[in-house]
Amino acid sequence: MTTEFSYDRLPYPSKFFIQTFPDRFATNATLFGMEPASPSTCRVMELGCGNGSNLIAQAYLMPEASFVGVDLSAVHIEDANAAAAELGLSNVEFYQKDVTEMSAADSGTFDYVTAHGLFSWVPQFVRDKVLALFRELLNENGVGYISYSAFPGAYQRQMAQQILRLHTDGITDPDEKVESALSFLEFLAENTSDGGIYRAILMQEVARHETHEAGDIFHDDLSDVNQAYYFQEFAELLNQAGLQFVSEAELHAMGTNGLSPEAQAFLADIEDPIDREQYLDLLRGRVFRQTLFCRKELSIASAPDPAIFDKLLLASSLTPTSEDPDLGPGTIEGFVSNNNLGMQIDQPLTKAAIAHLGSIWAKAIPFPELLRAAYDRLADKDVTVDDPEHQEKILRAIVLQVAMGSTMIALHVHQPDGFTEVTAKPKVNRLARWQMQNASNISTTFGLDMQIQDDVSRRLLELLDGSRTRDETFDEIDRFVRSADDVEGRAQILETLPEWLDESLLNLAKIGVFEA
Repeated sequence: MTTEFSYDRLPYPSKFFIQTFPDRFATNATLFGMEPASPSTCRVMELGCGNGSNLIAQAYLMPEASFVGVDLSAVHIEDANAAAAELGLSNVEFYQKDVTEMSAADSGTFDYVTAHGLFSWVPQFVRDKVLALFRELLNENGVGYISYSAFPGAYQRQMAQQILRLHTDGITDPDEKVESALSFLEFLAENTSDGGIYRAILMQEVARHETHEAGDIFHDDLSDVNQAYYFQEFAELLNQAGLQFVSEAELHAMGTNGLSPEAQAFLADIEDPIDREQYLDLLRGRVFRQTLFCRKELSIASAPDPAIFDKLLLASSLTPTSEDPDLGPGTIEGFVSNNNLGMQIDQPLTKAAIAHLGSIWAKAIPFPELLRAAYDRLADKDVTVDDPEHQEKILRAIVLQVAMGSTMIALHVHQPDGFTEVTAKPKVNRLARWQMQNASNISTTFGLDMQIQDDVSRRLLELLDGSRTRDETFDEIDRFVRSADDVEGRAQILETLPEWLDESLLNLAKIGVFEA
């Protein structure tokens, strides 16, 4: 195997994946009838942890939980241990290990075990060992996660990958190999004589790589091994290893939003969850899966029961589109999320509940507490609920449908505490400051993934180090916008800068970016 040398020569970029956080695993497991360990005190293992950036984010947010990461690359583990020391984290450990030589006798067992970006990119004998290791390492109610390339969508991606491996076959230097691959891909897309599907696929691959770093392309697309699976094939591999499918890590990936009514009806007639997921992949052209699973002997619900919400926390950025929404019966009110997704509701209790969630976002609250707040809102508007039991049933059904089919409502079993005030001298928390050194996104103390969209936003985050007042921050960001060479829309930014700064500070506080 050459994995050790390639990852040491070109380390994988710093990344974290919210979908691999313990809360996500525990929430989905709870939805499907399991009784998983509490994320706040759980034990987590990550196989192929890279430079540790994913586990470090989790360890920072959950100081009472414990985390172990293993990777074959000495450079990755050295970087991971240095980062943990820099952040003063005592609840995370990193070890250079070959997964084929691991066992529970060495590490013990875990509540949650993750392998992100590993399974499809290692030889068959390693994949066999990984599955066996999951069975060995998972506790009785443990949850595992594996991400992998999926058919049918992987077919078109494989075509471009094979072309690029062919073109760069004689190049050994990783950076040179990536540069040559990208240059040829652009050349090919622009100069092919085919004006149909072939050109479209090449152009799509060019666009996909625009946001990728060299390490992404070298280890993922130029890898000698990239094994994709139909979902039924992967589910059978789990079965052979004594494991079973629970759900996708991202619930909305199991939803049918965007499909035609005919496609939705077709899927609704499929009772077996494995068959349903397979046909959903065929309808969507799925390229990549992030699958949660558990021990085979556990009893798993085929679909979530809305009654389970009594065990969950809910969060949503949905807010009414009107300034003074009518919460009464029969009136349709529109709601929109912070990423411009929307829905319309005419049920009084549901309208009041969603409005309350939007008013406290990004905090998550228990469902019983949400019910009380919704009834209080209705009382303030002199709206009487004639049949509370029926209204609550409708609320549960709508929330489940939206959470399963979109990102507009998030479900949790645990949410770390977050500091939500704008102090006299705002200070971005230590984790976010560390993440900004190498990544284009940060994780907030509420477990949200925030993309840093532009240089002005990045500069603002850099300035918020606890040493500047709001006015001092404004002066610095004003100078930056005026002096930077590549700021787009400079005049408009300067015109709205005071309002933008105040709004940004409030939003950063709301989503848990600051520390006291």
